[in-house]
Amino acid sequence: MRTTLGKLTAAVLAGLVLAATAAGAQERAQEGAMTTTNIIRDPTGSYTHRTVEIPPGSRVLFISGQTATDAKGYTPPDAETQADIAYQKLVKSLEDAGMTVKDLVKTNVYMVNPSDIGAIIKAGAKYNPGGKQAGTLVYVKALALPDVLVEIEGVAARKE
Repeated sequence: MRTTLGKLTAAVLAGLVLAATAAGAQERAQEGAMTTTNIIRDPTGSYTHRTVEIPPGSRVLFISGQTATDAKGYTPPDAETQADIAYQKLVKSLEDAGMTVKDLVKTNVYMVNPSDIGAIIKAGAKYNPGGKQAGTLVYVKALALPDVLVEIEGVAARKE
């Protein structure tokens, strides 16, 4: 009986916390701007944990993974060039939709080699300086084509 009551109490408390969180999120969303909250900082200053909220009525754009492979199937051999081109394509996708990097709310970066992290940092600083989006970096065994070392996908939102 005590275990069941404990689980029930925990479930009720969790529900109340979720309801309060949702109510607070709704209030912030009604202010009309996407919000960013820096919660955790890496001591090196290179990583920031971000939470980004999209207000109601926003137009949302999902951008498929961008790589440096061109229409003829050629992929540059180095990660720095690949990261630069992938970011160029991400920015072009945003522009085609009438958006900018300021509208990015989430990026996912997939990389094959951890030692290539500098390439993505350099390209990010070039194309998205001061970026405030939430982000994830994942190291994978391989990407869609054998020569692809870097892939970037994004989600953008703009209040209309």
